[in-house]
Amino acid sequence: MNQFNTNNVAAGAPTDLGLRTFLLGTYRYMAMAMAVTATVAFFTGQAMLANPSLMGLVYNPVVSIGVFLGIMFGFGMVGRKLPSMSKGGVMAFLFGFAAVMGVLMSAYATGLAGSPTIVAKIFFMTVAMFGALSLFGYTTKFDLSAVVKYAFAAFMGFVLIGLVGMFVPALSVFSGGLFGTVINVIALAAISVITAWETQHLKRVYYAYANDASMQGKMQAFGAASLLLAFINMFTILMNLFGSE
Repeated sequence: MNQFNTNNVAAGAPTDLGLRTFLLGTYRYMAMAMAVTATVAFFTGQAMLANPSLMGLVYNPVVSIGVFLGIMFGFGMVGRKLPSMSKGGVMAFLFGFAAVMGVLMSAYATGLAGSPTIVAKIFFMTVAMFGALSLFGYTTKFDLSAVVKYAFAAFMGFVLIGLVGMFVPALSVFSGGLFGTVINVIALAAISVITAWETQHLKRVYYAYANDASMQGKMQAFGAASLLLAFINMFTILMNLFGSE
């Protein structure tokens, strides 16, 4: 999701210890951010159980549109300003983003949006799928940049349909039915390509900034935010598809 041009870096550049360290650091930041998301989701969910009116405040079309626009603006702004930002500033963005996602994921954390058993099953399904796609992005020699633009377009279409569906129930991506299933399957394919591309892109970023440890550190935190967003989107789509089983 960043704005840097790294086309001059070969996609198939040999992996080395430095690259593995860079990627492990990125996934470590992602895991830390995910822990923040889970913690915020749990406590927000508990507050909703104690005061059900909070659910209507959090889960309404206006908030959803605001969050969508905020995410787009936040990633775009940080991506542009990354070279001049401090690492602390990028980390603040990462954990602030994780906390916002925690509020939105709160219904899953307390069983308000499905059986805890099913939520747990789909969470581990997401972990397995996300890990496999990341490994594919790490090892493949095929340049996913050729197809990821179509994946982004398809996923943006899914998001927009989801927002419209909050006002037009027939177009809801959460209500099941043939339409919802087809749209979610397309979105799952799109987010799968995006996830693999994110890992491949991080490899390019590492080589582009091989001599700039400061920039690498900031890219680890920014990359972790992008990966967390992909993970949460994947989990949500899988819940749409299988959460009612």
